[in-house]
Parts: sequence; structure tokens; C-alpha cells
Amino acid sequence: MINPSNAPTSRFLRDVGLKSGMRVLDIGCAHGLLTRELAALVGKNGHVHGVDSDELRLADAEGQLAETDHAAITYENVDLSGTLPDWEPFDAIVGRRILMYLPNAEETVRRLTALLKPDGLMIFQEHSAIGMPFAAQPIPQHEQAHDWMWRTIAAEQGTITMGLDLPKLFRQAGLDVDDYRAEAIMLGSACGQGIEDLASYMVDRVTDAGVADRETIQPDSLAERLFEERQLASPIAWDMAYLISGKKPN
Repeated sequence: MINPSNAPTSRFLRDVGLKSGMRVLDIGCAHGLLTRELAALVGKNGHVHGVDSDELRLADAEGQLAETDHAAITYENVDLSGTLPDWEPFDAIVGRRILMYLPNAEETVRRLTALLKPDGLMIFQEHSAIGMPFAAQPIPQHEQAHDWMWRTIAAEQGTITMGLDLPKLFRQAGLDVDDYRAEAIMLGSACGQGIEDLASYMVDRVTDAGVADRETIQPDSLAERLFEERQLASPIAWDMAYLISGKKPN
């Protein structure tokens, strides 16, 4: 599944100083998509350790072929809300859309900071429901889909303002914030941008959370309705990726 909100990550990782030879921890690695990207960035002299609490996702990640010129990758089943393993310190810790799902993100960031080397990098990408989506013309289908998704995340006990909370979490953990930015995820009239796949992927979660039923969602026509609406609208600001990097002081 293509997620249009993943695109800002690559640019940010390069901008904030992730480089060859680093030892990196990827938290909430899921199927290993970001983990493999990190392995390419730090190269064969580096190492990436991906952790997740979902054994099926980890098994899928472990089944992906490794590239010979990329860093070695190891995976481990870890519940971030529990006691963390006694790992050697990392040069960088990276996560994407994981803090928003943790019961105590503040405490998790504090505990992760203890796993960084002095001057080590903490890098996160998170999102927020606030103020999105918008366009120059009415976009009721996209507004409805966006509302369903974020109400579902809230019903699942997710934090829907996490992107805006990041600087506070870093300061409370004793990290120096080096870079904090927001990048809009724009949708145009072309197909294949991923939003239809993402909306369809969320249908079962939406119904399980009791946010809307399948009769209301009409999943069989959801992708078509979203695509057709974009043919009539100006470019749509669909989502905002909030990206932050900080360093652990010496």
C-alpha cells in the first residue's frame, strides 16, 4: 500500500545528518519499510535494529531480501510501553507514526533518550488531525474520509495532536531540538497517489471502532468517489507531516 504521507521522511533523514556507518534503532518498524530505507542510508558499515510489538509484521519484515551494499538489519519483538532491553547505545533513534499510538509517549521518549550516545540523534515523523484537509473548492468526500480516519485513531486511544506535541516531548526528555518542520501532503487530480488505498485500508478499523458502518462508508465506491472529487477540486492539502530531530547533550 502506498502511503502519500511517507514521502517527507527521506528528505528529512538526509537533512538532519543521518550518515554512513551509524548504528540506528527503528522503533515501531512494522513491515520494515523505513528500516530498509535506513539501512540504505547508513550503508554496509552501519547497522539498523528494527523493533515492533507485532510478530506477524516482524516476520514479514524479516522475509524481505537484504541488499548487499546496505547495512545489516536485525529485528526484535519489543513492547515499547514495557521495559526496554539493555541495548548498547545508538547513534540515532528513528520512528514514524509510532508515538501517537503509545499510552505514554513522554515517558517513552525519555527512556529512548537514555539509549542514545552523547550527541546522538532522535528523529521522528508524526501527524496531527488539526486543520486538515483543505482546498480552494469544497471537498466533502475527502473531509469525510479524513474525519473517519482520525476519529478512529482517537477511538483507538491514539493522540491526534502528536505532530504538534513533539517539541514539548523532546524538551521534557532533555533533548536539544535541532530541526522541527511541517510538510504538507498534497493531492492532485492524478490517480495512484495512495489516498484511495489508504482510505480503503482503514475501512475495517473505522467500522470496528464504531465510527461509521459499511452502509455509510460505501467502501465499494469510496476510491472512485475520492478520485472523482479531485478532478473537480484544486490541489488538496490532505495531511501535514511534522518532522523533528534533536540531539542528546554531551
